[in-house]
Amino acid sequence: MTDFDEMRKQLELLGDEELVSILQEHDEGQWRPEVFDIVASILKERGVTPGADLEQGKDDFAEEDVDLVTVANYFKYIDAETDRLALEAQGLKAWIFNEYGPPMQGFGPAVQLRVRTEDLAAAMRVLESEPVPSSELPADIAEPPCPKCGSREVTEEPEVLESLDASSTLSSKDAWFYRCASCGHKWSEL
Repeated sequence: MTDFDEMRKQLELLGDEELVSILQEHDEGQWRPEVFDIVASILKERGVTPGADLEQGKDDFAEEDVDLVTVANYFKYIDAETDRLALEAQGLKAWIFNEYGPPMQGFGPAVQLRVRTEDLAAAMRVLESEPVPSSELPADIAEPPCPKCGSREVTEEPEVLESLDASSTLSSKDAWFYRCASCGHKWSEL
């Protein structure tokens, strides 16, 4: 049995409320990052949609009374939850729906973020806006400080890495690196 399977087996022993709490708190100090996707998958299999509707009560809206529109689609629940929190921080109500099951090869995103129809334009502005610089975020959620100079002026950037495999075939993969705006140092957390 793999470590992943053992993690899943242990998490399946937990109740729905405890699993929802794990997703809502998203404590990476307590849980490994892959736990959050496993928890979301378990809840989906149980028919539980862990979003704002659970947090605020199912009676927050009746689907026939409120017109909702999908503002974004996601492969991972945590990405949808992050954007839901950003919208709600701006005073826009948002709900997460996980109607299509876990994403599989060849299928599209499994998680939808929806808002009231009249809030669509404002929600799009929030989601399309530039993210807050790491230096303006609280230390517990900001990018790590530069290991060279200690600056918090750090951004995360994608880079394509190319390598030759055993058969001398050139392959490439995407990797993420941190870059310090103060001293130019570049590093990876890997």
